[in-house]
Amino acid sequence: MTLPKPLNVCVVCHTHWDREWYHPLPRFRQRLVSLIDSLISAPGQGHRAPSPFLLDGQAITLCDYLHVRPEQHEALRDRLQSGALEAGPWYVLADNLIPSGEAILRNLEAGRRVLRRFGATPPRVAYCPDSFGHPAAMPTIAAGYGFTVAVVWRGFGGAAHPAVDAFQWVGADGAVVYGYHLPPDGYEVGSALPPTPNAAAHRWQQLVTQVTPRNHTGVVLLPNGADHHALQPDIADAITALQHAAAPVATVQRTTLDDFAAQFARAAQASNVPTVHGELRDSYGFTWTLGGTLATRAQQKRRNARLERSLIRDVEPWAAVSWLAHSSVRSSAPSADGSVTLAQLPAFLHTAWQELLETHPHDTLCGCSIDAVARAMDIRQESVAAQLRGIREAALHLRLSHHPVAARERVVRDDVVVVRNRAAVARAGMATMRLIETVADVRVGPGGGDVIVPTDPAPGTVGLAGLETQRLSARVRPLRRESPQHYPDNDLVRVHRVLAWVPEVPAYGLRRLTQARGGEPAPLDVTPRVPALDIAETPSGIVMRNDFVRMTVQAGTVSIQQAGREISNALALETITDLGDSYTPSLRGTAEALRCGAVRIVHRGPLRAALRLRWESAARDIRVDTTLSLDAGADFVRCDVHGTNRKRDHRLQLRWRTGLNEAVTTADAAFGPVRRVVAVAPPNSREAVVPTMPMHRWVAQTAGRDSTVLLADGLAEAASSADTLSITLLRAIGELSRHDLPERPGHAGWPASTPKAQSLGRFQATLGLLCVAADSEPERLRAIAGAVDQLLLPLVGHTMRDLDVVNSPEVLPGVELIGPECEMSAITLAQHHEGVVLRAVNRTEAHANGAWQLPNDGPWMVQQCRLDETPIGAAERCGAVIAFTAAPREIVTLLVTVPHAHASPVGLASPPQG
Repeated sequence: MTLPKPLNVCVVCHTHWDREWYHPLPRFRQRLVSLIDSLISAPGQGHRAPSPFLLDGQAITLCDYLHVRPEQHEALRDRLQSGALEAGPWYVLADNLIPSGEAILRNLEAGRRVLRRFGATPPRVAYCPDSFGHPAAMPTIAAGYGFTVAVVWRGFGGAAHPAVDAFQWVGADGAVVYGYHLPPDGYEVGSALPPTPNAAAHRWQQLVTQVTPRNHTGVVLLPNGADHHALQPDIADAITALQHAAAPVATVQRTTLDDFAAQFARAAQASNVPTVHGELRDSYGFTWTLGGTLATRAQQKRRNARLERSLIRDVEPWAAVSWLAHSSVRSSAPSADGSVTLAQLPAFLHTAWQELLETHPHDTLCGCSIDAVARAMDIRQESVAAQLRGIREAALHLRLSHHPVAARERVVRDDVVVVRNRAAVARAGMATMRLIETVADVRVGPGGGDVIVPTDPAPGTVGLAGLETQRLSARVRPLRRESPQHYPDNDLVRVHRVLAWVPEVPAYGLRRLTQARGGEPAPLDVTPRVPALDIAETPSGIVMRNDFVRMTVQAGTVSIQQAGREISNALALETITDLGDSYTPSLRGTAEALRCGAVRIVHRGPLRAALRLRWESAARDIRVDTTLSLDAGADFVRCDVHGTNRKRDHRLQLRWRTGLNEAVTTADAAFGPVRRVVAVAPPNSREAVVPTMPMHRWVAQTAGRDSTVLLADGLAEAASSADTLSITLLRAIGELSRHDLPERPGHAGWPASTPKAQSLGRFQATLGLLCVAADSEPERLRAIAGAVDQLLLPLVGHTMRDLDVVNSPEVLPGVELIGPECEMSAITLAQHHEGVVLRAVNRTEAHANGAWQLPNDGPWMVQQCRLDETPIGAAERCGAVIAFTAAPREIVTLLVTVPHAHASPVGLASPPQG
């Protein structure tokens, strides 16, 4: 066969390691230990080390191996340093569409952190061989870590893409990475290479037929391996046979992934490869896209989004602000009394992130795994949630200069409330409060029975002095004060959930308020006027309205008026039979609309009006309560969903009408919004297009000035059709993989029963609906960002019963992001320096000016960095205001340190090189 150009075939021996899938982690880990043992014991040739082997681009394989074989640490280190083994750059091979952009960065950081323990470096390539699609931000992420190459399989190759294996992939900010697209057989195209001449010649002809029509660079990646495969024993003979079969038209060499990437990047740069923009979610007609995993085990995906959001927005920033605000905190010295300081917080954050990342591999987070894997994910998520509560408390104690040991000497008081603002802009108005009323002291241990604890304490009334409040609920429960030098002090308390209209709280700042007793009405002229809010029963139905929105509910039909528009019959719930598996929906029959029955008012103001609608299926095997709320001053309708599912094999969606027929669909994604269209499969595709799409916090339809936006707390799957936005509440399916689906004939995974994936029992979600009329895209995005933060990250407050009020200021400033075009992405402790990283995203298509306002004048040294904290400019001395300019859609990362501070914090390594 005559080839258009000589080929350079790079054989990379590897294993594709799904950490958990059709077996749980412990079972697959046993096989991994045997595999790595065989690699470590493999002899070299002469004085050379054994030939290289790739542990699937993820460093967690090293951790899993040492979990069982800790005595092999030095041997493993030697193989990694010599290049006989490659691992990373990722910590785990994660799904790339469901996690946030910051989570993707933390994945790379965790991978590097593991490799540094061995004195090794990861391959310089964004290796994504089996993700179910790739975000539009991947070129930006790759460039931010010094990668010039990304290796992908699923998500590329559809009708909208050029028929090539090499392309220039451009991010929204202009960042470029060269994409290498694996053949239809993906990462196993070179598995089980034959060692005999005739078989090798036949295999070579198959490879040439498959590879050459799409090749434009002359460089070919031939991955030798497959799922959970150990090194092919006769690989040396097989490569020799392939070399003879390919000569003289091609050279065949065994090499590393890192070396392949370098060769491919040079060849792609010298070739005329096509340019590709945007996310990659279309492999129809090329290989299976498997886009139906977005709603499988939906509750776990929602919980993942909440945990990510808590880490990024309500845990990391408090540690960073404490470092900025207090010079004593920066010392990173352990406390003599056992209190948490910055000597421990970075390691705590790393541990929490790593455990959360362990739930991000696509077979785990996407839900296409057995029930034992899902149960393990539940346990990891519960563990992360507990860790985050402890880290946040410790960081807030540092910010407030609160010492738990000294606090035990103070008398408990119920009148101190601390409000925190989890946004990078100052906010006033509605806050959700957790106020404590002490009922009794409860002793634990000998003598505790001598104390009488009231079993039904008389209810009290609490509020906030001088502020308008609204009581939501109250319950009695035990509460502990803890100290590293004391046993817990246990009390019986009544926890009041209260809404309050509070004065301005600085961006990532704190404000102290006074809790009041007795229920006396608070004077309204102490704070700015509470915006109007009203709910009334009228002949035309129940009407709720504030300064922005009017909502009417009559006979179970919801109508909304906002931004000069009226949307009738706005809300519906639909179920449809789904006989698919965890990868692919197979919808059958006609959708059934749930019937709306009882409607009742649950809150009448003055700060929140709400009514509850009860929905049921005809067979009464699905029951859903939607609580529609309108808050004073809010420009969106809140929808809290609580349901019970007793039906198998179906999909349940909540649908909002938008009032827009010919609209453009845009959805929130990693590091900025993307425009979404449904793929069109070519005639030869054996896989039906899944019309749903991933989303992070919101999805919108826009026509001219008008937008209708569906907000969500982390639901992964949305759909957009004429006049409707839908979100999947759950997919109830019972098989890991089926072979007989008309939408995808053949198994996508090893078949196994997954009864837990039927999602039986309770489920919940938090949604919102926003109508916007805007003259520009920046104005529209500002409105959406404000509503998202108000829905998902409202002002929150809690009673802090032993705070030192005398030495605690009433208001503590934090870190503010100034500039309407920019959105905060991260405020966190630096990974590789003693300092803080501030990251902002320019959401617009134009240059933007922004600034960070710090809590004090420092002085500070500020340096712009890549995403991995590698400096890309000279450090400048700054005060409290740090100005920057962002190119269109640019992610600006700034490193803030103190002058002449070069020592790394405890537990952190030196900065990466290159």
